[in-house]
Amino acid sequence: MASQQAAQRQSGGSPFRAIKSWMDRSINYRIAFGAAAVLGGVVFAVNYPHGLGVATTSSLKQAAYTFFIAGFITRYNEVLAMRLSDPRASLILATVVSSCLASGLTYFVHSLKGTAEPLLSTLPTILMGPPGFGVLAWRRQAQEPRAPGSDQPAKS
Repeated sequence: MASQQAAQRQSGGSPFRAIKSWMDRSINYRIAFGAAAVLGGVVFAVNYPHGLGVATTSSLKQAAYTFFIAGFITRYNEVLAMRLSDPRASLILATVVSSCLASGLTYFVHSLKGTAEPLLSTLPTILMGPPGFGVLAWRRQAQEPRAPGSDQPAKS
């Protein structure tokens, strides 16, 4: 409670500013918007044979979910990519953890009422997640080289 009040004071007192501040730290917006559009479109196409209403519901669910969850997972994928002293182990950790979280949560969301084909709707995440998260983790490591023998970024 005290930390929540401190965050509100620090952000100008507004709970909306505190939420916005947290989102800015925790969500990769560029990835969130792009992934929401792509995966929402794929899920629409997969579910369209079941009708426009089902396809629209499924794709909007996917897009909203993807914006928040993929944006969050991507931001923390970047953190995991720099977490361990061994860059290869960090790359594997970031890719596996992010892919499993994304696939499991996507299947859970599509298992809820409103998606006719939950497994098929999850398939794009299962297939695109590992290579995508792997590339993002690799790019993060390339942006900030490590000091030799350290889990901390090299000082310039």
